[in-house]
Amino acid sequence: MAPALELESIWQEPYPEYGSDGLKVATLLNHTGEQANFDYHDCVSPNATPLLKKLPSLHNFLKESGFKIMGSRLLRLDPGTFLHEHRDFVYLEDVPRYRLHMPLVTNDQAFITSPGLNVHFKKGYLWKLDPKSTIHSACNFGPTPRIHLMLDCYVEEKLQSLLDNQFLDQDALHALPALTESLRQELLAQANQALQLENLKAAEEILLASFCKYNLFALEPGLTTYDLLTELFSRQNASDALVERQNYWQQRLVEVYPERKAQQLAAAGAK
Repeated sequence: MAPALELESIWQEPYPEYGSDGLKVATLLNHTGEQANFDYHDCVSPNATPLLKKLPSLHNFLKESGFKIMGSRLLRLDPGTFLHEHRDFVYLEDVPRYRLHMPLVTNDQAFITSPGLNVHFKKGYLWKLDPKSTIHSACNFGPTPRIHLMLDCYVEEKLQSLLDNQFLDQDALHALPALTESLRQELLAQANQALQLENLKAAEEILLASFCKYNLFALEPGLTTYDLLTELFSRQNASDALVERQNYWQQRLVEVYPERKAQQLAAAGAK
């Protein structure tokens, strides 16, 4: 029992606004070495956290990897957990870098999602993601937790060599079913029902999870979960609380899709 309890104690949930319950993080390397520091910073000489210092084999692996690591962490998704569609590193220096994933514990219903596509990161491989340019999410709809070792790395000789020889198994790719208009209305009806029961979180998550379940672009090019939330809130009586939530998701929309801000400004100027 003691080792399991000790393992459970390493996890923290620093991003409740960016995913459903069950998104858990344990930092290993960051710019300060503080266990509770979850910020992303450019850093060519990251510091080990207290947790990593207790894991000598993993510490040595990171030291001897040959990668130019900016930061590293363990990321856990409990069953049923998903992240909202997003990008990372948006405000960091514009230099070549990738996020490397090493699956440690997984199941066949755990995916990294990009628009219209789920990719299962299988064990035994090192997977790459460009989280700044790729709109993405992660989800675990399987029965067991999913745990990845993540390394944020600058591109240097060793990583470039791997990139030059990269490959992708086609059986890891799972095209998402198209979101139809009838499904869209069904999701909005479910979310509206949750709102009527005064469960705002459930209402929002019904729509936010659709990025991991459907190809939204198949119904409407550029359609996002944030657009679905705007549609949901526009159907309600305009209470201060719902107006605040709608404004919040509009801000998230332009963070993830900055081109939409220019479109909004152009539309406002045309009126």
